[in-house]
Amino acid sequence: MLQRHDLYFFVCPPRHVAERAFGLLNGLELTPCPWRAAPMPAARLHITLEKLGQFRGAIPPDTVDKALAAANYVAFEPFDVAFDRVEYSGGVDGCGMAWLTGRSWGLRGIRGLEHTLAHAMLRAGFPESQIRTHFHPHVTLNYRHEPFDWCAVAPLAWRVNQFMLVDSWYGLGRHDLLGCWSLSPRQLPLPW
Repeated sequence: MLQRHDLYFFVCPPRHVAERAFGLLNGLELTPCPWRAAPMPAARLHITLEKLGQFRGAIPPDTVDKALAAANYVAFEPFDVAFDRVEYSGGVDGCGMAWLTGRSWGLRGIRGLEHTLAHAMLRAGFPESQIRTHFHPHVTLNYRHEPFDWCAVAPLAWRVNQFMLVDSWYGLGRHDLLGCWSLSPRQLPLPW
């Protein structure tokens, strides 16, 4: 069977934030569950901005070319993002995802970047049907977790200075970096 590849635009937290996020579920008093999966390793924590498709065997070169073109169209300033709650997103079998999310004040910048990227994808030739119609910024902490009520946590915040294009090898925990783009201030600092 051919390996499945998922193509994504990501934003990743810095290492110290990812390590704090990784430990969050262990610090909460949640009921143990026999079908709970291992938490996502800190090095793989991310925010998915856009999903560009699932592919068997390999990602078509023209799709990668369009994704690279879209990323090159993006002009966006660095911004701060903040997450301050852990939530459960239900699954059909009573087992869903545990994720880190936040309130609107900490998510304005990431929503703006996703919106800008969506327009850049359209400009690069991606069909409108492939662009997200709803964006709920979050960092997945565990893909299979028992239900729980949301919990407030001390804010995990960082400055977002870049985004990346990633080839995710489904089920193998492998992310190949295909490109990384820095966010740049629109106005250069004045010399005085």
